[in-house]
Amino acid sequence: MNNMKRIITLFVIAAAMLSVNPQPAQASVPGRVTIQDSKQKANKTETVVFETSMHCDKCVKKITDNISFEKGVKDLKADLPTKTVTVKYDPAKTDKSKLAAAIKKLGYTATEKADK
Repeated sequence: MNNMKRIITLFVIAAAMLSVNPQPAQASVPGRVTIQDSKQKANKTETVVFETSMHCDKCVKKITDNISFEKGVKDLKADLPTKTVTVKYDPAKTDKSKLAAAIKKLGYTATEKADK
């Protein structure tokens, strides 16, 4: 029984040591993408504003319910008074043309609003 306790204790210590695996610092090498670089890219988002042909609350709900689940969409706001849809998205997963196509597929116009 004493040997069993020792084996279990050694197993727990080994598991703890394996779970704490410090990564050595890596120097930045041109052309090499590190995990940290990938995380920084993953946190980048872009925003686009589309002028649409929505005209009622049902339109807002339809766009919100469908476009919110498009790949790469992080945030979406549909504003009925201005007939605009503002989409915050991950450019690594989607782009403006795909988002516009998704809105058009629902039966609405989707024109990127020009900056003023």
